[in-house]
Amino acid sequence: MARTATERTGPSGPTERATGIRRVTAKHILLAWLIVYFPWLPGRPLNTILPDVPFAWVVDANLAARYALIGFSLVILTGWVGQISLGHAAFVGIGAFTTGLLAREFDIPFPVSFPIVAVVSAGIAALLGIVALRVRGLYLAVATLIFAWICDAYLFSSAWFVGEGGATSIKNRVIGHPEGITKFDLSNKRVLYLVLLAVVAGAWYAAVNLRDSKTGRAFFAIRGSEMAAVSLGIDVIKYKLLAFAISGALAGIAGNLMMIDLRSVTPVLFQFNVSLFFLGIAVVGGVTSLGGAVAAGVLFAALTELFFRVDFLEGWLDIVTIGLLLGVILGYPGGLGAFGRAVVTRFRAFRASFADRFWANWPGAQTPPDDEASGSGESDEVDPAVVEEPNDGASPPRRRGLFRRRPARRSIDLAGRIEEIAEPAMKEMEALEEAVAESLNWRTMDLSEFQLPKRRSSRKPVLEAEGITVRFGGLLAVDDVSLAVREKEIVGLIGPNGAGKTTTFNAIAGMNEPTAGTVRLFGEDVTRVPVHVRAQMGMGRTFQLIQLFPQLTVFENLLVATHVANATGVFSHLVLTNKAILAEREARDRVNMVIDLLGLHDVAQRPVAGLPFGILRQVEIARAVVTESPLLMLDEPASGLDNAETDELAKLLYYLRGELGMSILLIEHDVRMVTSVTDYMYVVNRGQLLAEGVPADVQRNPDVIAAYLGEPEPAGASTPSPKPEPATR
Repeated sequence: MARTATERTGPSGPTERATGIRRVTAKHILLAWLIVYFPWLPGRPLNTILPDVPFAWVVDANLAARYALIGFSLVILTGWVGQISLGHAAFVGIGAFTTGLLAREFDIPFPVSFPIVAVVSAGIAALLGIVALRVRGLYLAVATLIFAWICDAYLFSSAWFVGEGGATSIKNRVIGHPEGITKFDLSNKRVLYLVLLAVVAGAWYAAVNLRDSKTGRAFFAIRGSEMAAVSLGIDVIKYKLLAFAISGALAGIAGNLMMIDLRSVTPVLFQFNVSLFFLGIAVVGGVTSLGGAVAAGVLFAALTELFFRVDFLEGWLDIVTIGLLLGVILGYPGGLGAFGRAVVTRFRAFRASFADRFWANWPGAQTPPDDEASGSGESDEVDPAVVEEPNDGASPPRRRGLFRRRPARRSIDLAGRIEEIAEPAMKEMEALEEAVAESLNWRTMDLSEFQLPKRRSSRKPVLEAEGITVRFGGLLAVDDVSLAVREKEIVGLIGPNGAGKTTTFNAIAGMNEPTAGTVRLFGEDVTRVPVHVRAQMGMGRTFQLIQLFPQLTVFENLLVATHVANATGVFSHLVLTNKAILAEREARDRVNMVIDLLGLHDVAQRPVAGLPFGILRQVEIARAVVTESPLLMLDEPASGLDNAETDELAKLLYYLRGELGMSILLIEHDVRMVTSVTDYMYVVNRGQLLAEGVPADVQRNPDVIAAYLGEPEPAGASTPSPKPEPATR
């Protein structure tokens, strides 16, 4: 029987999370109310039950909010996209000094300055992103550190930007009418706390939406494998610049609120070494965790207060920060975010175990009958219309007073009656669903009826590569190779090791730009077209070395492949519009269909890291199928599979071709498999096209035999071999 989406992903699985659907309970409402009420404690009616909140705590809460915003910005850029930044203090400084410049020169107050600062900071971060596109890893970190040093040494010492005297100050301004009820005096730390709380909550909400959207998956895909990301239609340059812009905007907003809070800032607050402290906040919180960024912000704000209050700790904050960093890196790489999840998980497990042991010994507790006993038919006769509510031991029997037990409740078994009435119809529906599911099971389908037209030239070409030549410096890797894939064909590209198969394959896919030659996709010249555009046109592929995204689950890896079909943009993801929700549901439905097709239910919610190699191959092929591309390019899909798995893969390829109408270009070293499954074959050797034709002709070609065996075929010898099962063409 087909599974529903809830059964596949669980009641709180990815669908619920990604579409922004949350269960709001009374405890959430109470917690939110206490957070908002926090700066005015003690106050009525809480002054009788809660202690006074020191003013310093409110100041620390404001500092924690700014740290959380900076943590969000680093989580998005470094944790999600993998772009290491050591220059975030510069973005915070740009936000603060731009706020002062707007107030000093143009008399633009907060909150009007808020969006202006966000745009300015985002623009400067995007410019830095353009520079950083050509470098990665250590070189990117050095580039961002140089940017922070330039800002510290030159920009933050310029009088036109910082102001005379090397410091920027702004006047206190009251928002609203001074005598009206809408007055907001931002010099009041308790009022400012509400502003900061609203900004952090809004940023968190937007970031959560972004993380579980098409844009967020593109970020994680870029971090996992840029090569695989572009093959799925993701514009890596665009999304890297977008990540820099969003990150810079959040850091600039933190600087804007810092200026509103402190009223005066100096360049020393944004020296390039401060960027290391900000990165430490993100790492300690868990570099991929938004909740960890909030927790780390609170922790470091509390440490700042502690080290200010205790005299002998003065000057040790940096040492403690380094110690926390080392502890997280060496002992708990997941940071506070992972630690919090682990604590909650273990607490729930302990609570469940304790409850089971405790209530098992509760006076009067009843042991529910086991399945065999309950279904044996040997129980006492009971009126089916009236049943006693069983106590399964999961919760204690309630008592009234000290020793009075709650009387057993009797009720009509409404659910049972409805089930009896609906049982015949349900059985018919289940049988129908099972029949439909069986008819769609490619493993049991008879695919032998599918026949291609005999004349290959009568079929419309999907892919045409003419005269492909690839040089690497003075090395000629591929020399004048031409091939074509036509509608609903499975075409093989074979050759000995080092023959130039993968180089030809990558030149066709756009990974290598050919020195000469032309590539046409669906009749259009795509020789100079970027890889992600070819993917958007309908070219899907797998890789010789598996290119999955280790930070994501199998389900999420497949979701990334819906990128091209999802037409929503980043702004709809940030605010979670109805269009974004509908697109997300459609994407998940498509992924569930492919999971049903390939039987990946058992691993759908597991991270791909640690899965068996054969399963990883299936997942990569499934991801290519999710793209719904008319042309699939498979680079050694049978590598690492045994004979049974290879035969199953061959039948799957027949299904994709015959039932889904896909055309396939296949590189494979398993000659038995490739000759049994392909309709047409090309053989390359030493970078040149050696032979082409139907598999039987290629197998008898003496040049091909010599290339594989190193010697010509003896006269009169022939090696025709019938195609092994499944013979489904």
